[in-house]
Amino acid sequence: MSVSVLSPSRLLGDVSGILQAASLLILLLLLIKAVQLYLHRQWLLKALQQFPCPPSHWLFGHIQELQQDQELQRIQKWVETFPSACPHWLWGGKVRVQLYDPDYMKVILGRSDPKSHGSYRFLAPWIGYGLLLLNGQTWFQHRRMLTPAFHYDILKPYVGLMADSVRVMLDKWEELLGQDSPLEVFQHVSLMTLDTIMKCAFSHQGSIQVDRPSDPTEEGSTTEGGGAGEDQEEEAFGFSGYPPLGQSV
Repeated sequence: MSVSVLSPSRLLGDVSGILQAASLLILLLLLIKAVQLYLHRQWLLKALQQFPCPPSHWLFGHIQELQQDQELQRIQKWVETFPSACPHWLWGGKVRVQLYDPDYMKVILGRSDPKSHGSYRFLAPWIGYGLLLLNGQTWFQHRRMLTPAFHYDILKPYVGLMADSVRVMLDKWEELLGQDSPLEVFQHVSLMTLDTIMKCAFSHQGSIQVDRPSDPTEEGSTTEGGGAGEDQEEEAFGFSGYPPLGQSV
């Protein structure tokens, strides 16, 4: 009876061969992926050649130019330099076209192209497949069922309420802009949105924007019990200052 025993040198040789084959396979896959990314970038460059934009890095795009504290100023400069539209390269093979011309927007919003699954797929577990995520015939069926609820004659009475809420916000901005200081609009827009919802959906009398301040410093910082916007929403929906929605105000 003979017993075969693998020598250490032969075992190391087999492992080395496997590693070499795996390395070659990985390099081949990386090369194929690099070629795909290159061809995709060239296709994007050709498709967007009619839309000029600032020079971008082949890998990092415009990320280095758009610093967090200067992003708004940089985009405003691009709008002035490149009218109608401007490509914004996120990285080498990913680009987002920023549109700020009403004629361009009218054409795009009038189309019925399929929605991008990459942008919306993360929302599916949260909101399900409704009008926002559906496509094709199923979307048309759902849209047809909801059309009577959003008819112009039904929404027309709410236009005045929405305009009143926006007017109150703009009046507050006029007062604050006279102070010659930066204006943080997030809290103001949040209050205006809440004010509009309370008036249109719950027939709330009065104005939450007038009743509640929109300056976070007047309500306490976010580290002292939550942000002002959260406190205002809780009070408006019947938690801390307002009665429940079922009670009369």
